[in-house]
Amino acid sequence: MARFSFLSYIRPSSSTDKRIGNAESKGRYDLPLTKSTDTRFLVLLIALMSYLGVMALSGVFALTAISHHWSSGLKGQITIEIPAENPDGSLRTEQEIETLKQDTKTILEASAAIESVKVLSAEDISDLLSPWLGDSQQSANAFGDIPLPGLISAVTKPDAKQSLAPLRRQLKELADNIQVDTHKDWLDDILRLTLTMQTAAIFITILIAATTVIAVAGAIKSRIAIYKKDVELLHLMGASDAYIARQFQRHSLILAIKGSIIGVIFGVLTLVLAGFLISTEAEGLLPHFDLNAYHWLTLFLLPAFMGVLGFVTTRYTVLQSLSAMP
Repeated sequence: MARFSFLSYIRPSSSTDKRIGNAESKGRYDLPLTKSTDTRFLVLLIALMSYLGVMALSGVFALTAISHHWSSGLKGQITIEIPAENPDGSLRTEQEIETLKQDTKTILEASAAIESVKVLSAEDISDLLSPWLGDSQQSANAFGDIPLPGLISAVTKPDAKQSLAPLRRQLKELADNIQVDTHKDWLDDILRLTLTMQTAAIFITILIAATTVIAVAGAIKSRIAIYKKDVELLHLMGASDAYIARQFQRHSLILAIKGSIIGVIFGVLTLVLAGFLISTEAEGLLPHFDLNAYHWLTLFLLPAFMGVLGFVTTRYTVLQSLSAMP
């Protein structure tokens, strides 16, 4: 294995380049750190961790945006469904459904709990079904002569929670099987699911950071063991622990930033490709989501974070290892 010769430090010479501290000031190393065989492996590992970090953070951002979209979009809204069949199982005619829709609309508009009312037409219902049944024409043809249920969307007033019970009773008197959906149960389940997934993504991010710390610490301990004689020689020449630690810190900082930049670039390319595929293949099934400036800034600051993480981990590991040396 190639090693730097340190005889030049103790051989008489008029050159000031051979003094302890000069290598650091000139951006060089007193230890052969750049010739380590595991340098590429460490860069690759940090790149992989950074890539996974980009994916995990993007998952957190997307889940946060989706849960906010769903909760804000359905907050204060109720949906009244008039089934296409009677309680006895017989189908209602289109005229009967239309009459019930108008009567329901009249009751809603007269209620003190309701702020606005919108009766959905057959075309609106077909549009809602189009992500599963195709375009509006295809979804309309899929039902043939079967009447579509009546749907009415209403927005409640902020203090309307206690006022919905009388409204439910009035609608039940109109038709026993009219359903009033406040979306609360469904929305609570969705928000609980997204919160669980967010927590998992955050945990994965923390796990990635911990794995990076362990990998960097292991690599530094390995290098200290390999260059133990060189480190001891530097000690004999008067180099302090802090000076030797700075040699490793600077090297680790460069490797961490280099590896994380590679990982972030590939991560961003993956996000762009995934966004394109989702927008073309799953249009209408998922709410539209774009990373905003804050999200992109967080992702592009990941190399700086990885650099600081490697820097701090290296300093602690080197000083701890040097303190254990005789």
